[in-house]
Amino acid sequence: MTKATITERINAIALDTLTEEDFAFLKERALKSVRKASGERKPTKAQKENEGVKAQILEVLGEGMTATQVGEAVGISQHKASALLTQLKNAGQVVREQNGKQTIFKVAE
Repeated sequence: MTKATITERINAIALDTLTEEDFAFLKERALKSVRKASGERKPTKAQKENEGVKAQILEVLGEGMTATQVGEAVGISQHKASALLTQLKNAGQVVREQNGKQTIFKVAE
């Protein structure tokens, strides 16, 4: 069942049991909730701090480093370095290359 089908069924049931005003009110509250959950909100403190760390990563990355090397160079854990490198890769700022068992990250050209 698709989201559209579910929405249509809920609308049909709601219109039979609610006044149009109550239905419109509930629909607007649901839409606000969906918008909030979908990322239409201010960045958190950690997200703001991570932007600075990502900039540092791009400065030190150069011709290629592993997540462990990046973490050591920037002063963060390997886990956090890996997560931020993945975000940079998804944004097209970094490329990822597999070199045997090592994963090398480089600044995208």
